[in-house]
Amino acid sequence: GLSNPFRGLLKLGSLERRGAMGIWKEFSCELSPLELRLFLDHEDRICVETYSLLRCESLALTHSDGRFELVFLGKKLSLRAPSRDEAEDWLDRIREALHKCRPQLEDEWETLECPEDGEAQPVQGDSGAAQHTDIPGSSLDWAPVHDPELDAIKEAVLYVDVDKTWVPFIFSLSLETLKCFKIKNNDKILSNSYGIETIQDILPDTSLGGPAFFKVITSKAVLKLQAESAEEAASWRELVREVLMSYLESAEEALTLGGSLDGHSQVVLKSIVKENGFLLQYLVAIPMEKGLDSQSFICAGCSRQIGFSFTKPKLCAFSGLYYCDSCHRDEETVIPSRLIHNWDLTKRGVCKQALKFLTQIRNQPLIDLKLVNGSLYEHVERMGRILRSREQLKLLGDYLIMCRSGALKELSKRLDHRHYLLECPHKYSVADLRQIADGVFETFLQSLIQFASHHVYSCDLCTQRGFICQICNSSDIIFPFEFDTTTR
Repeated sequence: GLSNPFRGLLKLGSLERRGAMGIWKEFSCELSPLELRLFLDHEDRICVETYSLLRCESLALTHSDGRFELVFLGKKLSLRAPSRDEAEDWLDRIREALHKCRPQLEDEWETLECPEDGEAQPVQGDSGAAQHTDIPGSSLDWAPVHDPELDAIKEAVLYVDVDKTWVPFIFSLSLETLKCFKIKNNDKILSNSYGIETIQDILPDTSLGGPAFFKVITSKAVLKLQAESAEEAASWRELVREVLMSYLESAEEALTLGGSLDGHSQVVLKSIVKENGFLLQYLVAIPMEKGLDSQSFICAGCSRQIGFSFTKPKLCAFSGLYYCDSCHRDEETVIPSRLIHNWDLTKRGVCKQALKFLTQIRNQPLIDLKLVNGSLYEHVERMGRILRSREQLKLLGDYLIMCRSGALKELSKRLDHRHYLLECPHKYSVADLRQIADGVFETFLQSLIQFASHHVYSCDLCTQRGFICQICNSSDIIFPFEFDTTTR
């Protein structure tokens, strides 16, 4: 009954990768049916690089000591296994994955004869839409008969492979979604909607019949499509890629909120943006409920039908989206955006996807409270005290950083990897917000201040960096972190 984190993996192990300077570095590697992923550490699961097998051009064993090479769109990846046998096993597994994710043309071909009038005869399907049993060609109807969506960047008729039958749909691309409409009784009816964040890749696929064919790979399905021409297909591929890149860039900018991040945080962000990118927008913005119809009565996690006639929908308080009972187990947590904007410390039910996202970013200082809602310091007495303590700790940190006694190392242990507390008084992580809600964060800060100030007062090096009053010239040594008795 336990969940298996390695479900779907073809191979798992350690490999060395050769860097630009010729230095070999060890990584933990995972081979999935569609990707080769490199991790800095298998336990922390910090993914540093991902290679799509759909873009693999060649692979070969290069040396008897276990070295082999993979080429992805002209970029060479040099890897080394502990032995030749291990390297050959990796190559065999990759070849198997390539064979499965790139369907080969079958040896037997069926000859299709056109009717005498030169037009393919459509077969009427269950939905009432015209369906074609042969590979669509120039005889198909490509003329749109409805006005495009108001937010559409591009909208056109595309044929979709539905159980080896080609069915016409109207596809509408916006900055947020790729919508698919079917035509029934001369009306556009939303059939499916794919968020931009769920699109993993869009590729040409001539194996379907020619250059006008392509496929869109999403986290839920692979759409096999045909456009009116090769140029139209290329236009779709280019536009979807541009929208996807724009989304990823804006999502990363929104998450950093104008603050600077260290290298480790940036690696974590890139991994999150790729896996759960659409949840970034809800970290500091209270979600608006859009209703089940906006999701086409489909679970936002697994695409199951939900609603009054199907599985009972459950609302995720973090994203405002609806999920089925498998994807939402009523686990509760404090919602960061509600705490930041409304000082709402109530724990609410969230889906498994949101809970995983919040766990991934738990210790990263991604929220700059001054930029998001600086007025919280004025309106909430507890936050005012926390700001005061954070400013004191930063000034104390300046002393310990300059001290050669080694006190900074001891303070670092007490910080528990929260070194950003010494850098900026306005940066917070999700873990900080949870501790604020539980009432323990302020006590934690006071213990750090007590340790650091005790060191400064008793250290010969630090006391020499104190000051005397510039007005009365009293011989008493004063320090900038003494807010009760000193004004800077």
